[in-house]
Amino acid sequence: MSRPSASAQRSFLAHARKAEQNVSSATSQREALDAAIDAAENYMKALKLATDTTDKHKLDAKCRELLTRAEEIKNKKTWQPQGLYRAAAAACTRPPVSKRRLTTREEIILLEGSKLNGFVFRPWTTAPEAAEFEKGEEKGLFLDTPDLHLSDKQRQIFAGWQRPRDLLYQRNSECSDSIEPMMSVSGQTDLVQDVLTDCSVVASLCATTSKTERGCDEAFLPLVYPYDGSTGKPQLSSSGKYIFMFYFNGCFRRVVVDDRLPSSNTARSLYMIDRNHANFLWPALVEKAYLKVRGGYDFPGSNSGTDLWVLTGWIPEQIFLHGGDVTVDEIWRRLFDSFHDGNVMLTIGTGCLTDREQTALGLVSEHDYAILDLRESNGRRQMLLKNPWAGAEIAQSVISSGSNDASSALSPGSFWMDCSHALQHFENLYLNWNPGLFRYREDIHFTWNLEEERSTAGCFVKNPQFSISAGRGGTVWMLLGKHFRTSPDRSLESDALGFISIYIFDANGQRVYLSDGALHRGPYVDAPNTLMRLDMPPHTTYTAVVSEQSLPSCSQNFTLSTLSVAPVTLAPTLDQYTCVTRAQGAWVCSTAGGNAESARYASNPQFRLEVSDMTDVSILLETSEADLATHVKLFWSDGKRIARVRSRDIIADSGDYRRGCALAEAKGLSAGSYTIVCSTFAPDQLGRFALRVATKTRCSLKPLAAESAGRRVILSPIGILPPGQDRMLAPLAVPRLTRLKLIARSTSSLIGSRSVAASPMLMTVELGQGPYKEVLASSEDGTHSDTVSGIRIDDIDIQPGLEDKGGVWVVIERVGGPGGQVEDRLQVELLAEERVEIGEWILEDA
Repeated sequence: MSRPSASAQRSFLAHARKAEQNVSSATSQREALDAAIDAAENYMKALKLATDTTDKHKLDAKCRELLTRAEEIKNKKTWQPQGLYRAAAAACTRPPVSKRRLTTREEIILLEGSKLNGFVFRPWTTAPEAAEFEKGEEKGLFLDTPDLHLSDKQRQIFAGWQRPRDLLYQRNSECSDSIEPMMSVSGQTDLVQDVLTDCSVVASLCATTSKTERGCDEAFLPLVYPYDGSTGKPQLSSSGKYIFMFYFNGCFRRVVVDDRLPSSNTARSLYMIDRNHANFLWPALVEKAYLKVRGGYDFPGSNSGTDLWVLTGWIPEQIFLHGGDVTVDEIWRRLFDSFHDGNVMLTIGTGCLTDREQTALGLVSEHDYAILDLRESNGRRQMLLKNPWAGAEIAQSVISSGSNDASSALSPGSFWMDCSHALQHFENLYLNWNPGLFRYREDIHFTWNLEEERSTAGCFVKNPQFSISAGRGGTVWMLLGKHFRTSPDRSLESDALGFISIYIFDANGQRVYLSDGALHRGPYVDAPNTLMRLDMPPHTTYTAVVSEQSLPSCSQNFTLSTLSVAPVTLAPTLDQYTCVTRAQGAWVCSTAGGNAESARYASNPQFRLEVSDMTDVSILLETSEADLATHVKLFWSDGKRIARVRSRDIIADSGDYRRGCALAEAKGLSAGSYTIVCSTFAPDQLGRFALRVATKTRCSLKPLAAESAGRRVILSPIGILPPGQDRMLAPLAVPRLTRLKLIARSTSSLIGSRSVAASPMLMTVELGQGPYKEVLASSEDGTHSDTVSGIRIDDIDIQPGLEDKGGVWVVIERVGGPGGQVEDRLQVELLAEERVEIGEWILEDA
């Protein structure tokens, strides 16, 4: 009978091993972390009960391993479930299909995506019938018109469009035996490009054929009809008609081509060939079908991740190899098993290389390569790369040093390279994942009119936004795809202009207005697609925002897809604000008052906001002047102009000055009238702006007239209070009864030649002087103030003919500076309904 400690130890070990398995099968980062900690704790409990020294060493090592693993999981910025691919591949037999019901507008978007480059590519509904490919006695061979475009360079050697048998006869005229075209071949293929600039397409097809040749999948990708379902291979069409199933513009679509290919009057080829099988027709037809979608044989180029996405529907992911957080270990661990399971296809691209770098490295600048195999032996990790260019020559460089199998015969242009060298010398790694790894998919199609709905940098108020809800949590992949368009000059080169990205916010599916505070931020890519991988806790709803930079100013269609192993709900975001009011404004010479520390802040554009019921409010200030740092404040003010900034009057503001846009929000704003002030950081910064106020109840927004509107502006002479003098006054005269507003502002304050803060001041309007004077009005409730906006007296009525009572005087008094050494200079601005005269300043003892 075993001792209780031995029984307990076995229990702890069983629990630890089960928890360790749960780490690999976890579908979220939190689940994996909890499992790793659980495993470590139970291994530790088993260690305390162990008596054998060897067992103690093994259990101690296990504890350390699991604790290290838990720390790695905890610190991962982006997390990937290790068991996702194999588990999902075993469970899923076909890619998931979105079951979300499309709106009428979405159905129109998919129909709009059918028209491209003068052709119609209808959404795929069912597989074509065999009769569609039969040769008709009257019609003859199928002819697809119009012919695809060729570049000027291609036309120089173009010898006409020819059927495959004619091409093969021409190329093999010296052979006595005729060579028949084939849609499938046995053995290794060697696909290459020649004259065409479509390395990304050829590299993509090399990746698909190598997957099949490794035995990962017997089915040909991309799918083409006529097709033999029993063998999983394409067949020759007696009519010369072929139909491909490609994924683009939001769905799988029918791409119809005939089998005519561009012939050449030289030894150069105008289409993709297999150097091992001259009669292999399938690659050239795939190429033709793809180039039909992309505008013609004068193809400006793409990237192989995008091409494989179109050709197969496999999920594209782009890894920027020179990113700071990219490591060989992490990439290899992610790819190795999935690659050999056939669940990912890999291609890789160089960046811009100098002639010297190309010669030294044996690589072609801005060129895509296929990854045909991955190998790991004795700690050495290698990739088998293929240059798809027919004239590829491999330099004696770091490339050739990668080979570790001298007995293997490689086709020209193929070479082994250490994974670390590849990550160093290439710029982008393209991964295309099997969508069958996921059980659930949601698609949403939308239009973004960038001619009317483009926000300034950092502002998301006009950007498309969506809520993603995951009840069970887990890993969610989000794929954003920009639909192909026919550009005005027919080429699709303009589609490569501009960048797209995805931002993720923890905003419970509500709309966000600024780019600040994103939970995850994807890179801006110039490809038509970008992928975001999320680890979502259970019962979580995020907000996804589509962002762009420099896309053409036109209406652009997109598709956003989520793929997951647990159900996910994708929908447009809801805006908590139901009422939106807008106004336009501008900072001009007279209204560009600067920030709240400026004496001219009160001259900034101001707006009266009237709210009928209690509501939350969001105030967004947006300017097209990208260099302007902006700010917005909301004041208690009864809707009147703000003359001075007091902290007790501020309800909400936008925080630090921010370039392009600023946002202020307030909760539970009571019914009433308020004032909004829009400012730039520095005075005299000019520009136009838009003000957007969003509330949950009806409100009105009106610009407030400038303080000087409808009044004459009179400036007094500069008054100087030298050291030792703290009072000065100037006579005031009016021709008739006049309402006045007086504002005294400091122009400078000095101790010697050094600038200092202005002294606290008090301004009064007095009738007469001496012991019987009468104070008619005073600034700041009769207290001295050093506010930068100046001291003021609002709306006092002055009548003429008071000379016999000693006259009317404007008086400035100050609390003297340190040691009485400050010289203060001031000027009074008078705003009056009639012309007013103010005389020279007179110094007088206080």
